[in-house]
Amino acid sequence: MGASQQVRVGLAGLGRFGKLHASVLTSMPGVDLVAVCDPAQEEVATLQAQHPQLQGFAEVEELLANAAIDALFIVSPEPLHAQQALAALDRGVAVFVEKPLALTAVEAEAVARKADLVGLPLQVGFVLRFDVQHALLKAEIAGGGLGEIVSIRTKRNCSRAWFPNFGDRAHPVQETSIHDIDLLLWLLESPVRRVQAIERNRAGMTYPDGSWALLEFANGAVGIVESSWFVPDGAPANVVTPTWRGTIDAEIEVIGTRGSSRIRLLDGPLSFWTATYDAVPETGLWPELAGAVVGALRAEDAHFIERVRHKLPESTTSVADAIAGLRIGEAIVAASSGNAVHLA
Repeated sequence: MGASQQVRVGLAGLGRFGKLHASVLTSMPGVDLVAVCDPAQEEVATLQAQHPQLQGFAEVEELLANAAIDALFIVSPEPLHAQQALAALDRGVAVFVEKPLALTAVEAEAVARKADLVGLPLQVGFVLRFDVQHALLKAEIAGGGLGEIVSIRTKRNCSRAWFPNFGDRAHPVQETSIHDIDLLLWLLESPVRRVQAIERNRAGMTYPDGSWALLEFANGAVGIVESSWFVPDGAPANVVTPTWRGTIDAEIEVIGTRGSSRIRLLDGPLSFWTATYDAVPETGLWPELAGAVVGALRAEDAHFIERVRHKLPESTTSVADAIAGLRIGEAIVAASSGNAVHLA
């Protein structure tokens, strides 16, 4: 594929995050979003009204059979990720799949093997690797500025009002903690050897609404991963869209032998206080500017598009880490029964 050639893209899933990717892909030079699919046909019709050239389908199988594309962005519900990725790779289509790559490490390994077999790019959507703050933290750790890392603590507490959309769909380790597990693997570059965990289910849904894990890494570092859905409605909002409003209270704190570092999403530089609402708009990951989504999500999508265009190997992202993260997540769920889990 030539450097100036358009990359033809399909998009599966038009929920909140699918719409963010659609905003990026329809405004990115060198990219032609040619087809979308979602069982909610009203969402497809709405996007087609804005972009009349789009082909619209209900299912990904229809899209793959009828649309000429080079790559597929999978932003569908988590249980569909692996099967949709395999279907695309079978048809010679490169795959970007939002986290998690699959619901189990075994399924994820099957997708990775297929991508290797057909020689096509496969990228998992870990957007924090493309965020400027986290990239600077990575560079500081790699450069030795914080010394030997003793511990990293992460927290991801989301709006309680959102939990009904997720409580029967995926475990917190697959939906939210997977971001922080990936951060730990990326920052520490060391495997996890031992896992202890506790979870709580206050909502009475299929999956717990609180999960806390203690991870021991091979290099001696300790990771503490907290995921919960208890932010009250009155908290300052940092997720504001026409259909979603709420808060992601995310934080990472790194302690080293020579220094420490902290990032907290709600400590953003921009805030609004009005008579009717408080907001701390998120300005790094997926802010909207001049009608298009920018920030880390745009950088992530651009990275994948360049990999497709030039057949580039992995660099910023890692399928191996995505699989390792799922294996750690499975260990967290198992350890929640009361016994520590040892990983090879």
